[in-house]
Amino acid sequence: IQSNSLGIFKIGTDRLLRLELMYYLNKIGYSNREITDFLNVNNIKKIRSNDLYKPKDVWIGLKKYNYRLNRFNNDQILQIKEGLYVTPISSLN
Repeated sequence: IQSNSLGIFKIGTDRLLRLELMYYLNKIGYSNREITDFLNVNNIKKIRSNDLYKPKDVWIGLKKYNYRLNRFNNDQILQIKEGLYVTPISSLN
């Protein structure tokens, strides 16, 4: 079995909420510029620098979040090996 799920680490809840909000807005048809405007109007700032969002920040955030979501569903079964083993039963005599 090949899995990338073990390499996925837990991120903070506030960061995860921002990524899910950006992802949701993107899925319902908002452009990166519209998502940027939405975040800035609602006074949601970047976590590390506490600056306003730019369209490139939204684009790269969505790119990395999509890559993260794809890793959850990337499990593969590479090889199945079956075997039949027969062992004699010793008599009770």
